[in-house]
Amino acid sequence: MRPEDSLLLIIDMQEAFSGVVGGFDSIVGSITLLAKVSKLLGVPVLGTEQVPEKLGGTVREIDALLDEKLAKTTFDALKEERIKERILSSGRRKLLLTGIETHICVLQTTLSALSSGMEVHLVSDATGSTFQEDKQVTLMRLSRDGAHVTTSESVVYELLGSSKHPKFREVVSLVKEYRDRRRREKEE
Repeated sequence: MRPEDSLLLIIDMQEAFSGVVGGFDSIVGSITLLAKVSKLLGVPVLGTEQVPEKLGGTVREIDALLDEKLAKTTFDALKEERIKERILSSGRRKLLLTGIETHICVLQTTLSALSSGMEVHLVSDATGSTFQEDKQVTLMRLSRDGAHVTTSESVVYELLGSSKHPKFREVVSLVKEYRDRRRREKEE
């Protein structure tokens, strides 16, 4: 995974889901880390919103980091021609996929991306479902179907590649903030 080949796609991280999806704040923290590091390393950051006129907008913390936000009505983001075209025209074949709900929109988008010839890196700690079992079963299924199931820190360091990278110190600082946030969340 290299920054010049990668694109971060954030599926439906809308405020309306905050009271429904378990671990929502933790998911927001993981996606925020990925988006901040992506911005530093030149990885495009796209977000989708499921029927925003009914479900509202993207969580403010993530919204501020998006390069582009795309509305959708389909569960599979790639069934929206404009979204599919935007992703495919980027020339980036490694899709870093995050968001909610894992067993619905993330699942269907992942399957479409795989069938379109993309390499999908599904970031487990940056996805969520209302029920944990739905998420876990879907991650196992997608792993069998060819997606690479990974974690946000793994992605960050794989994108970075080396401690000699010119952005290394900035990235390590973001990871430290992320780890501190996760520790605080566990204590609460």
